[in-house]
Amino acid sequence: MKIKLIAVDLDGTLLTSRKKVSPKTLATLKKAREKGILVVPLSGRPLPGVLKVFEPFKLDPADNFAICYNGGLVQRMDGEVLSASPLTDENVEHMLALKQTGIFGPYFMDTKDFYVAPKGSSFGVGFLAKARNMGVKRMVPGQHYEFIKGEFVSLPSKIKKFRAGFSPATEQEFEISASGGQCLEFNTPGTSKGQALTTLLDLLNIQPEEAMVFGDNNNDLSDFQLPGVFKVAMGNAIDEIKAAADYVTASNNQDGIALAVEKFVDMG
Repeated sequence: MKIKLIAVDLDGTLLTSRKKVSPKTLATLKKAREKGILVVPLSGRPLPGVLKVFEPFKLDPADNFAICYNGGLVQRMDGEVLSASPLTDENVEHMLALKQTGIFGPYFMDTKDFYVAPKGSSFGVGFLAKARNMGVKRMVPGQHYEFIKGEFVSLPSKIKKFRAGFSPATEQEFEISASGGQCLEFNTPGTSKGQALTTLLDLLNIQPEEAMVFGDNNNDLSDFQLPGVFKVAMGNAIDEIKAAADYVTASNNQDGIALAVEKFVDMG
């Protein structure tokens, strides 16, 4: 299979349960890149957090790309923004009004920093920001921000109940996704990994049939619905991802990406 771009989700896909890239997967993807195949992170994380994960790849930041914030940003790895879908001031106010006891947030993110609401609790925020390789700031009332994504965090049982109470208006105003049971992520309507991947393929003049995508969870569903793209579900993926996949590989802890690339991608 002649592939020009391999797009990879991070948590549960590229990363093992120990949050590392396995040596075999790293070697296989580095070989693919040396053969001219782009390796593109397709993540809910911001670029600083993505770059932290991709340090072992030693990629030229001016010649490689990343899809961040569930498709809210398409960027070169040097930070240049190619496409952005920022939240509006009205979106931000709506999220602030959703705040409930027992639910942490809302938190907001721009390209560099993690923001806490003007009167919101900062409990645990430092840990969350550090994991994304970002700074922490407190919002100033009345100031406009170019936030790309917002999120709420809590125990999975509380997040499930919280989401079930959303009004139809809330569901329509946002693209709401989850990379795990403990976090709800909010983007503008129509923002998705699938739409962002389509945008990047168009910018690079790469046909869908020349792209391969790996994923495991709910926020990967949009790219697993793209026609033409070869879709590979991890062995640990949810049933919906496996059902939409062209192939199911081994799990993230069993070199699933490396095995599928070796099986399907022509690197001669």
